[in-house]
Amino acid sequence: MAGTFNPFDAEQAHNSWPLLAELRERSAVVDIGDGMAYVTRHAECRQLLRDTEGFSSAQGFKAPGVVVPLEDRTLGELDPPNHTLVRRVMVTALTPKSVRAAEPYIEAKASALLDALPATGPVDLVPTFTGPLPNSSTMHLLGFPEDDGPQIMAWAKGLIESGFPATHRNRDGVFGFAEGFPEFAGYIDDRIAERRSEPRDDVTTKLLELEVDGERLTPPQLRAMVRNLITGGLTTTSQLLGNLLYALFTLPDLEDRLREDPEATSRAIDESLRLSPPVMFIPRGCRRETEVDGTELEPGQRVVMGTACANRDETVFEHGDDFDVDRPNGSDHLTFGYGPHFCPGAPFARAVARIAVTTFLRHFKPGTVRLVDGFEFQNVPAFFETGPARLDVEIAR
Repeated sequence: MAGTFNPFDAEQAHNSWPLLAELRERSAVVDIGDGMAYVTRHAECRQLLRDTEGFSSAQGFKAPGVVVPLEDRTLGELDPPNHTLVRRVMVTALTPKSVRAAEPYIEAKASALLDALPATGPVDLVPTFTGPLPNSSTMHLLGFPEDDGPQIMAWAKGLIESGFPATHRNRDGVFGFAEGFPEFAGYIDDRIAERRSEPRDDVTTKLLELEVDGERLTPPQLRAMVRNLITGGLTTTSQLLGNLLYALFTLPDLEDRLREDPEATSRAIDESLRLSPPVMFIPRGCRRETEVDGTELEPGQRVVMGTACANRDETVFEHGDDFDVDRPNGSDHLTFGYGPHFCPGAPFARAVARIAVTTFLRHFKPGTVRLVDGFEFQNVPAFFETGPARLDVEIAR
């Protein structure tokens, strides 16, 4: 059946769970219309995500016909050999050592944000906690001034919600990052220029100085990679934290479990990533004829890896619609991708979420924070994201 689902339509994407279950039961690959194929199951998503020769990342989340210049592509929009070079640089910059070094800052910032909340009464945790903490943590990792965090977050939010991820244009139709968002791009260029003259112990300097096979990133590539880190912090990590806190407020006994067993927090993070993935799918372009579970994929066809759908595949995750903090294979989700394109920022996102939730539970006494009466979950407006646009709670101490 064609035309069953359009993952690029935010209204459909955000209310798709029952339909995705039907598609997953029907076939591993489903024709969803407009020449697109949607991969529904875990094994087949992993198979195709590994195949970088047969399936291209170049178009990314862009709409059909949109071609992004090579120098303006983020890591997720690159194919080998360019992807191999750039990813090695990113992984080398985002080492476990770099993440561990940032953890004291993340904890101090989380505490400061929570201290700034009102002692009692209503508050929206998205603009006061789940948004600024990942954003400030990314700024710290990059070595950018903390005071610039609110402006950076506003620029990044405006870019994500403008349609740029799909069209590579701003709201006025101007094409390109530097041309469409000159203040944001200029800010990044200025910070890179500062590191050229005064290197520091931060990720920006590492990205600037690292060489792989004698090559360094070009200035436009550097700008794209820094932008990628900033927007990734605003999307993946902010939505992860928002979704996790929403689960904490709505799932019976989860708060008590995490208070009693802090080691369960990492498993809870994976369950949140699995059930409410900040990024719902990963688009690819088919390069060669490929048969998947009896379906022929053709060169030039848009193939959408339905990672959110695959994360609930019942053949891999028993009772896949349930949040199970004791799930033995919860970390097998595909939210951070799989294979050569596995997200190099995943350890940092996990660290921010772990520290945020641990600090939150330490800051508030049991049962003193709850969603306001009548709260209804509203998703962020971006078509490819899952996360609360608001998280209105009542604090009672």
